Amino acid sequence: MASAPAVELVSADDALNLLQKVGRVGGDPAAILARAGVLYSFAALSGGAVRYLTRPHMAALYRECIVTIGWHSSRIDNKPQMHPDEFRLLCHCVITCHSLRDVIARQMMFFRTRGERLSALTLTTSGGVATLAVDTLRRRKSFGGFLSDLAGLAAFSRLYAWLTGMGVHHFRAGLAYGAPFTHEPVADFFAGIISFNHPINNIIFPEWLLSMPVVRTPAALETLLREFPFDFMAPRPAELKLSDRIRNLYSLALTRDGSLPSLKQLAGLAGLGLSTLRRMLLREGVSLRVLKDSARRDAALVLVQQRHLSIEQISNQTGFRDTDSFRAAFRRWTGLSPSRYRARPAPTPKLVKNRNGNPAA
Repeated sequence: MASAPAVELVSADDALNLLQKVGRVGGDPAAILARAGVLYSFAALSGGAVRYLTRPHMAALYRECIVTIGWHSSRIDNKPQMHPDEFRLLCHCVITCHSLRDVIARQMMFFRTRGERLSALTLTTSGGVATLAVDTLRRRKSFGGFLSDLAGLAAFSRLYAWLTGMGVHHFRAGLAYGAPFTHEPVADFFAGIISFNHPINNIIFPEWLLSMPVVRTPAALETLLREFPFDFMAPRPAELKLSDRIRNLYSLALTRDGSLPSLKQLAGLAGLGLSTLRRMLLREGVSLRVLKDSARRDAALVLVQQRHLSIEQISNQTGFRDTDSFRAAFRRWTGLSPSRYRARPAPTPKLVKNRNGNPAA
């Protein structure tokens, strides 16, 4: 009998520290806990009666805290704040970009087309360092504004790292805040290097990251956005393994134009030399042949659901020399022919009920 999956837990101290910060900007911790659906009281948290929260509860709590902090700081500065739904829309706008440079260019366009200006972004490079200035248009240096700006820089940095499969440790934050804020404990808002007294808030990272390709898919984004960027306190991997990045690059290339990058092109996309690429893959115990096969399988399973495409078209787009070879590979992957796989009935969605036993809306 299979055991139930382990529930990820987050220290209640992290929740308490977050709520105390919100209290400093005028938020009501009890109301925030209620909106987040956390059943514990603020007194229980602060009194030590609660040791852990589940990760989904912590993500919901973090979301409500960020929204509350943003609302209070925006009211002080008389400026609009970025709603979580707008951040989700931005993520969907950039997922089809080819490189981080394209992502930032599209992000700039997104902010320019917003009716009420949220932020002004400017990208510069010098001496191998890229600096993305993020002017949040705040003119009063409040504690709420400080936290809101820092959370925004963290969300963008984590998004860039996720899109490229690179570690978030490549990104540093420079803040337009001075001495009163330098000793604030803010690891629950930005888990990296922070510097102060900059003219404008900025994200600083190596220039070579601008050419790194986007290795994530729209389907992966849907999964990410179930909690991101409000899963900040949850444990997460530093970066994708090289083999995972290459498999994703193969998959994206197949779904875009049906061609696979050469070994030399792969090395360039990964920012590595040929010998380093081979050595790292050998260390991970994965061959390019296996990665290509996995990418072709992923692309084929997506394309075969698109009934307007013929099996021959899918065979061509996934890089097979003929339809017979594709059919044989598809049967090896799934145990079915492409036509029989496509003809399967769609799975019946599970009916989710609410606490009263009625179907959920």
